[in-house]
Amino acid sequence: MDGCRLCELNLKDELVYYEDDYIAILQTKDMKGHKERLMVINKEHVTDVSWKFFRHTMKKTIEIGKKVFSYTPKFIIMDSTFSIIKLHWHLVCTDLDPNSDDYDQILRTEWIDAIDTK
Repeated sequence: MDGCRLCELNLKDELVYYEDDYIAILQTKDMKGHKERLMVINKEHVTDVSWKFFRHTMKKTIEIGKKVFSYTPKFIIMDSTFSIIKLHWHLVCTDLDPNSDDYDQILRTEWIDAIDTK
């Protein structure tokens, strides 16, 4: 969709950890003081997804996240509560670094899951 920053992403210019026909898991542009921070995007411009799509996304996000966040005991999969991009379904994954720029915001955001990396 024209004007959507997620639709207009050129994945060849991004650090992509995983991609299939439905989703891409990539490093966020703004790391906000984290060692790693991921965004999981739907390749279609939608605001809601099916349960089947969500399960696929969670399975791949957990699989990739355990590798990417192996330096920390757990990582968080967050809802897009404070996202500036509201009209394209996506998730953000992050560590819980109290020294990060957005630590307080992470604590106020609805978590989809907290995943043990070990």
